[in-house]
Order: sequence, then C-alpha cells, then structure tokens
Amino acid sequence: MYQTSKSKGQELVAQRMVYYFNKIGHEAHLITSIYHDGKEVVNESVIGEKGYVRVEDSELGIPIIRVGSLITKWPPRRIGFKDAVHTLERIVNEFGLNVLITHSTLWNGPEEVAKFVEWRRNIKALGGFQDPLIFCHMSHYQEPSARRYSMVERSFRMAWNRLSLRQVLRVADLILVLTPYERDAQVKMGAPLDKCTLFPGGVDDDAFLRFASFGPEELLQRLKLEPKLKLVSYLGSIEERKNPEAVLDVAKKLTNRKDVHFILAGRGETGYAEQVKTKAAELPNVTYFGETSEREKIQLIKASYLNIILSRMEALGLTQLEFMFSGVPVITSGVGGQSWIVKNGEEGIHVKGPSDVDGAAQAVTQLADEPTKWQKLSANAKEKAEPFALSKLIENLDSALTRELERETGLSTLPPEVRSSLSEPELVARSWSRGTQKVVATNRRVFIQQGRFSRRTFEIPYSGIETIEHIRRYPMRLLFAGLGLSVLLFIQHYFVPIISRNITSAALNLATRIFPPFRQFLPYVLALPTAIGVILFLYGTQKGYALHGAAMKPVYLPQPFGEAVKYVREMQDRSSPNSAAKINKASEESNTTS
Repeated sequence: MYQTSKSKGQELVAQRMVYYFNKIGHEAHLITSIYHDGKEVVNESVIGEKGYVRVEDSELGIPIIRVGSLITKWPPRRIGFKDAVHTLERIVNEFGLNVLITHSTLWNGPEEVAKFVEWRRNIKALGGFQDPLIFCHMSHYQEPSARRYSMVERSFRMAWNRLSLRQVLRVADLILVLTPYERDAQVKMGAPLDKCTLFPGGVDDDAFLRFASFGPEELLQRLKLEPKLKLVSYLGSIEERKNPEAVLDVAKKLTNRKDVHFILAGRGETGYAEQVKTKAAELPNVTYFGETSEREKIQLIKASYLNIILSRMEALGLTQLEFMFSGVPVITSGVGGQSWIVKNGEEGIHVKGPSDVDGAAQAVTQLADEPTKWQKLSANAKEKAEPFALSKLIENLDSALTRELERETGLSTLPPEVRSSLSEPELVARSWSRGTQKVVATNRRVFIQQGRFSRRTFEIPYSGIETIEHIRRYPMRLLFAGLGLSVLLFIQHYFVPIISRNITSAALNLATRIFPPFRQFLPYVLALPTAIGVILFLYGTQKGYALHGAAMKPVYLPQPFGEAVKYVREMQDRSSPNSAAKINKASEESNTTS
C-alpha cells in the first residue's frame, strides 16, 4: 500500500490484512512508503542504498517494510515507490515471500508488481527456476465520477483504468473485490470472473474483542454528554467526498430535539475540515471529536444510536460495517457500495442522495421515535455484518491463496489428504502416471500413488531411499492359475462334480448341435485356460525398479517410470554432502584457474 494511516479505509484494510495473516501463523509484512497520512515518518537516509528498511511499528502493531518513495506531483494525492522492481526483487528474496497483495489504483505499486510477476513467469517459461509467487490485486475501485473530479483528473483516471489497470487485472492470480458491483466493473475491464474473490473490507473483530470491557461511559463523561441522549455519529475523515457538512445541515434541522445529539469524529487538516469544525462549534447539538484512537472508536460505536454517512462516493463503507457489527443502524446516501452493504429498510435507511438533508433529518426523527423499528434494523444490521468479520474473511482468503499456491507449485496433483498434511508448501517439479500408478516429485520428496479404489499414497524423502534395485517381475500366478483351471475342467466331470453333470452334459450337447465337430476340439478347449495363462504370463513379464530404504518395504515402479527414477537420483545427488563438496571444490578450482 502506498502509505499507512490510522483512519483511511484502504490503508486500514491493508494493515489489518497483515495483522490477521500474522495472527493465523503466516509471516506477513506491509510493504509501504516512508509516509504516514502524507507525513514522512522514516528519513530517506535510513533507507540508504538498500532501498528499504524493516521496522516493527508498535503503534500499528504490524511489521512494516518501508521503501524509498516520493509524493508525486501527478497524479495528485498519491505516493510512488522508487526503483520499485529492483527493490521488490530484493525484498521477495530476503523475506521469502510467496504472495503479494497490492492495494488501490492510480499509483505505480500495482503496475510495478504486475511487471515483476510477469518477468518471473517469463524466466520460468524459458526454462529458468523461480519460486512460486501469487499476485493478488485489490483496487477498492470507484468510478471516475464527474461529481468528484475535475475533467483533467477524471480523464487521467480513465486512462489509467483502461491501460494500467487492465494489465494488472490480466496478470493477477486473484482479484479481491469489495462488492458485487465492483466485481461487475472489473469484469467489464477484462478481469476473468473466476479470478474475482469477494473481500468486503472486513470488521476488525479482534479490536472489538480487545476493548470489549471498555464501556461508553468514560467517553461520554469526557465529552460531557448525558447517557440518555440518542447519539447520531459520523465517523470518517473530514473531507469533501465524505460530505460531513451535510451531516451538520441535518443537525441544524434537529436543534429542537433535545434527546438527539450529533458527533463528528475523524481526522481533517484541510481548509474544508477547518470550515466543518467552525460550523460544528456553532451548533448546540453537535460535538466535534476529531481523530479517535482504536479504543475511543469502539467506545463511540457502542455509545451510538445511529450512524450517518452522506458520502458523494463510497467503494464500500468500512465504517458502516463496524457500526452494523455492533447493531447500530445506518442512515446513508446509498451511493456506490453503500447500496449493497446497507439495504434500505433492512439494515438502515437510504435517503435520496448526498444532498437529501431533509430526508436524512426525517430518517433520524423516525428511528428516534420508533424504537420497535430501530430494534428491527439493529438486529438485521448485526446479522448482516457478522460474516464480514476479518477473522472469517482472512480464513477464506487464506484458503483461496493456498489453492492458488497448490496450482502454481503443482501440489494440486496430489490427493487433498496429502496436501492438508504438508506443514509448508512444496514445489512440484515433475509428475508421471501410468495405469493405476502415479508419481509426483517435489523439491523435498517423492509421492507414489497406487491402486484404483484405495488410492494409497506413499511419501518418501529422497534421503530415505537407500538403494534402487533393477528387477524383472514375472506374473507366475497367472501361469499357475491358467494351468490349474485347465486341470479342474479336465477332472471335474470324472472325479469331482464341481459343476452338476447334468449342466455340463447339456452344455456339451448344445455346443455339438451348434458346431458338430466340437467334441473333436474338446481337448483344445480344456487347454484354453492354460494357453491364456501363458500369453498373460509372457505379456505381463516386465522390467522395473524397486526403491529400498531402511525403514520401509520395497516400493515397485514399472519400467515406464524410468524418468521418475532418474529424477530421484538427481535429487539425491544434489542433497548428498559428498556431491556438494565435489561441486564446491570444482567451482573453486575453476575460479582459481580463471
């Protein structure tokens, strides 16, 4: 992500992803710039020639890799990485990364990662070795609307979407979308539908659990507000897109309601934000709170009766999900992803757009006066938001990433029970199959699958194979079975009535009627099982290999698996200490000669 933040939605999603991936046992980092909310927090001198520095951010609670970067003149409000591909290559190699997730649009991060991934794929296609690397992109996509952007900026965004974003979507293994609306928009741009995975921001349920014991009373005392007040809260950055000034207009219309009070909470440092603060100070039923800590935010949500948002544009509305998670209904302008996350009359109320101040005032009044309707919306909101807890979303995403890694590494060729038992992903180098047998060789071991129904799978580390025996297998059982059957057919009519004599006589008479000389050929018929046994014996005789180890029974592989046996030998030679020593010695001699 191009920067870190404590309040901006896209940055929060990226940071929380890192936190939750680490929480479930992965080693995850946030690769970002030297900026936090547009302010430099790491000096370029610390970055140095290496191009990046890893820090443990105690405030955000995650490991961060900050790279050389600069605030771009164009496009506006964006940050770019310096020498991105080279820096990224060094980071991936040093930290052994196998998944990269890029966030947002209109900056060089997604473009450079797409080029980096395509480069590695080309190396692999040309015969070079590359560790598996899965690339995911999360646009947090919003249409370049004329209501928000000037013609110049809007036209540039359109160009970026048509050129850069299309290529990013083509290269990405997975495309994370906030809503079905965003999915449809990405598909129109050329994203394959099967690559799209729904990931609607997510509620930081761990934070709600962490501050579960902190009630809203402390916050209300600090703000000098009565507990009986019905709080209508706006929580978000103080910027024109979010339209908090319209919320103040709603509050102005409800100054006569002594039981309703409005709170504006969020970070704002622009001229527009100062204008909003001044206007808020003039209204007796409004409290401007400013930027909140995580604990204060949870307390504010708990204290709130309603959440209000009259945004001009919203990709989703992460804050609305957080209010809904605590059972707080939402009054919304219903733009963008808001219309999906909050259904009108079910989890909240839609007004007629960002300028519908009268409709918003009426919605607040209605829900303040009708507790039964509020309770219904509250229950629905909580139910709607529960599946969007980040712990659940990350678990689902982790499964999707695992499937992609299995596909990329070739592990999808192994049975599911085998894949689930591997503690770390392994790279499948080769696989061979013949009949009911299958051999899969990874960078660590060989898997041998046998049987049509039982499908037993043996896994043998290369170091566990001590000797490879070249053998011939003779199917003596087939020969003896044919001979034995011929003998039984010959003697059964005279000595052992295995089959009723009446039946055999009737069969003999029927055969004679159909083919009169049948009795003359009867000795040959009795010898037929023996002949078939001999043919199967000759056909079934085959060369093969038996893999022997100290702690295992010999495992047989037929001759067509000669390539698999050759590969096993190669892997044993690579891992052999003596072989490695010889190679190193030869390399040293070669260097000395040079």
